[in-house]
Amino acid sequence: MSTRYVSSQLIKNVQPSGSPSAQLKNTFSEVVEQNMSSFSARTAKVAMKESEHQSNVDNRMHYTAYELDSNGNVIQTRHIVQQVQK
Repeated sequence: MSTRYVSSQLIKNVQPSGSPSAQLKNTFSEVVEQNMSSFSARTAKVAMKESEHQSNVDNRMHYTAYELDSNGNVIQTRHIVQQVQK
């Protein structure tokens, strides 16, 4: 699975051939940017674990994402949602 890391300083693509689509990566990056203020101060990167979906635990349409510290260690796993544009 391709992972897109997003920080306030850098967007980096790490992608095996074919997946996910550029549109999915771009949308995920936008959602991360919309939720940037909710991440831990220790978060240096955000990586997608699961693309947008609903679950029994969280019926909102959401992405499951890893918050990573500067060493690439997982700080926490969380759901992030796309904000409605007014």
